[in-house]
Amino acid sequence: MFEKLTAAHLFRLGRPLCLTRGPAVSPSAKHRGAVPAILVIPRVGPLREPHLMVLAGEFASCGLPAGDLVVGDTHIVVHSDDAADRRWRELADVLVGRSEGSCPPPADRVARVLDRHPGCAVAVDRCPRGCLAGMRDGRLAEIAGTAGFSAGADPWAAAFGSFLYCWRAGRMPLEGLATASVIAGHYSTGPAADGTGRLHVAGRARIRLARRPVGEVAR
Repeated sequence: MFEKLTAAHLFRLGRPLCLTRGPAVSPSAKHRGAVPAILVIPRVGPLREPHLMVLAGEFASCGLPAGDLVVGDTHIVVHSDDAADRRWRELADVLVGRSEGSCPPPADRVARVLDRHPGCAVAVDRCPRGCLAGMRDGRLAEIAGTAGFSAGADPWAAAFGSFLYCWRAGRMPLEGLATASVIAGHYSTGPAADGTGRLHVAGRARIRLARRPVGEVAR
């Protein structure tokens, strides 16, 4: 069970960011004082500048990125299928499932969670290539890891759920994620005097967008 209260900050980057690569670790690991982060590098489409979301939580002492704060938000993230989280589900902004297999399909599972919990804005569950996130307006985002990175592994699915929640809270275009390079990792402030930020890369993800058919009711 991960921390329920999550603090997310989305920045429009104003300085170069140093990317490093090493063994993939989960976002809950205390990776040398760094915080889980997701970097979006635009290629084509409505986005123009790189954006970085950091999940500060208890590790905020590492420092925050240099750039314009698009949105800062605190929300509740819990598991949708963990008995220990039952009393938190009605308060949750993001619900994360850990089901495996294709029956029922992941789209049906996230739709069912959204139907049962009207206060939930983003529901996430595993799918064969990573995880699937459903949003209150009927849009779906399939998040697939590449090059051996598992976007659906616990708790990366929760990190992507918070990312989408924060992205939408900042009124950012979802369409821009489908054409951007999306990189997950851990952010920290580097040792350089200018405080250049560093992102220790865990892996890349590809985001595909779809929409739940109008009028469809989860079974």
